[in-house]
Amino acid sequence: MPHFLILSKDADKYQSILADADLPNLIMEEKPSQKTEIVFGAPMMIRDALGNLPSLRWAQASWAGVEPLLDPSLRRDYTLTNARGVFGSLMSEYIFGYLLAHERKIFERAAAQKNKIWDTSLTGQLRGKTIGLLGVGSIGADVAKMAKAFGMTVRGYTRASEASTQADKYYHGDDLLEFASGLDYLVSILPNTKETRRIVDKEVLNALPSHAVFVNVGRGSAVDESALLKALQGTKLLPPKGGRFGKRLKVA
Repeated sequence: MPHFLILSKDADKYQSILADADLPNLIMEEKPSQKTEIVFGAPMMIRDALGNLPSLRWAQASWAGVEPLLDPSLRRDYTLTNARGVFGSLMSEYIFGYLLAHERKIFERAAAQKNKIWDTSLTGQLRGKTIGLLGVGSIGADVAKMAKAFGMTVRGYTRASEASTQADKYYHGDDLLEFASGLDYLVSILPNTKETRRIVDKEVLNALPSHAVFVNVGRGSAVDESALLKALQGTKLLPPKGGRFGKRLKVA
């Protein structure tokens, strides 16, 4: 029977789930050992334990991203799999929580309430707005579905795929600036790859209209930090008294 180890800050929760699943053919371990064959958990914790897992045959990451385990200097004598198809609803709710808060001015009104001020300013709505998704994989498809439920127009930018039928229009390759033009919301859900690094650059930021909202829930490497920093220090992103994007652009 294989020896199984969980490496996660939520190990107790996962162990409870496994106990309910009743898997008698697994020998549960509490720490790395010479006999450990299967590991489940956070990629960074698995990486730190690799030297103490000589019998490892399979590592299952609890995350979608497994970059910590892809370092060329690390051993590759085991099967590595990630978690996918399970984060769509979680990420969608996270994104739309902030989008709704932005449109309905939740944070501003909470601050006003704290100061005993009655905020009578008008609020917006998502219906009729256009959202652009950088990356329309399993998570992006779920975000697109929720966006349609709110009555939004959905644009998708992908390398080639048009698998999700929830997007109203797809863009590829050199169409990036056309994709960004006219968006109310730009949401990046991109992984860390050679093709996606710094894809959100100065040109893309400049292509967004003045009221646009940029949300990054993918890898930070997709954003050109130098261009973002210059925009923040200049008159493009979140200036104190207006500017290219004005006070309304949020960067997450």
